[in-house]
Amino acid sequence: MAKLPRKLRVALLVAGWNQYGRGIIEGVWQHAENNHWMLEMQPSAADGSTQIPEGWKGDGIIATVHSRELASRLAEYCVPVVNVSGARLRGVEFPRVTSDAHAVVEIAVRHLLEKQLPRVAFCGEPHKPFLDFWTQAYVKVAAKHGLTPLIYAPSKHLSAGAGLEAQSKDRATWLSGLPKPIGIIGWDTITCRHVANSCELAGIEIPEQVALISLSTEDLLGRTVHPPISGVDIPVQRIGYEAANLLGNLMRGKGRKTKELLLKPLGITTRQSTDIFACDDPKVRQVMRFIKDNAVRGIQVDDVMRAVPIARRTLERRFKTMLGHSLAEEIRRTKIAKVRQLLTDTDMAVPEIADACGFAYAEHMIPLFAKYHQDTPAAFRRNLRARTSLRSAKPAPA
Repeated sequence: MAKLPRKLRVALLVAGWNQYGRGIIEGVWQHAENNHWMLEMQPSAADGSTQIPEGWKGDGIIATVHSRELASRLAEYCVPVVNVSGARLRGVEFPRVTSDAHAVVEIAVRHLLEKQLPRVAFCGEPHKPFLDFWTQAYVKVAAKHGLTPLIYAPSKHLSAGAGLEAQSKDRATWLSGLPKPIGIIGWDTITCRHVANSCELAGIEIPEQVALISLSTEDLLGRTVHPPISGVDIPVQRIGYEAANLLGNLMRGKGRKTKELLLKPLGITTRQSTDIFACDDPKVRQVMRFIKDNAVRGIQVDDVMRAVPIARRTLERRFKTMLGHSLAEEIRRTKIAKVRQLLTDTDMAVPEIADACGFAYAEHMIPLFAKYHQDTPAAFRRNLRARTSLRSAKPAPA
């Protein structure tokens, strides 16, 4: 009787307290299941740190390496290690699989600038130096767009061990001093929640004065925070799967040349915290609101003109100056954005989505969607699910 091959033992040191970590864990688990690994997950301590139990003996490690101290401890095991942290630490040479920080910040900044917001600020976690790479990415992207960097830094009088109330007041002071309206990027949804609390403390309205977006999407927390928080969709499960795939190659003596794999964001989950269009022209604002509220009802430009009494040529000129495209194009974009959201968040069939988004026939919607997304709706749904879940999904409704 043939002897069964020994299962490889892999330690997974990734905290699962947020969707980012949970997604990575799920991606690793999917690969482990397919390759019959013995996956050893270590729960995080109260401070969020993870460590391998004393005496552990295994074949490989996937870890969020936030410090050189942890890197030194992991190196002592003399097994392949793959790092899934975005932080670049001097002297830490483990191969990395993570999100492309510059691309993540870029898509967040563009989202806010498309709202015609003239300024974009950044609020990170200054007491966590390993997250500084997000601030650095923000500074580079801001410079690219000709924006003045506006970065939260704790006041000098705020002690290192200050409580949540003191921190909220300190952020409220910073927020009060910012010019309005403004877009603010928070490192994660919890940071955005703190910013939202500080806005309430300072009497600042979201999104009318401050539009808020997180650099990651939290499904549950993002919806339950008031107002619900928009976020960048990072392919976290793909990060986990690719990290496990790389580790598998390393454990087989392959993949030695791979130093870094950076994955691009998938898009934006838009919620109430960035539901704003800021401009000085009240007619254009009125038109944008009307289109947003009624595009899926199948409205045409004539419907807009009846709702917003102004000479059509004048409105078209103002609209083109502010947004760079026509009224008809804005209606199309709004409808296609709703199509994308329904393809992403529901199992509705394509003809049902067409009807819900104001198209008389699915045949009218499909080529228009392909124009914006370079794919048919059904193919877009299949590819999105393949990128985010990596599971063998049921065929997308057509």
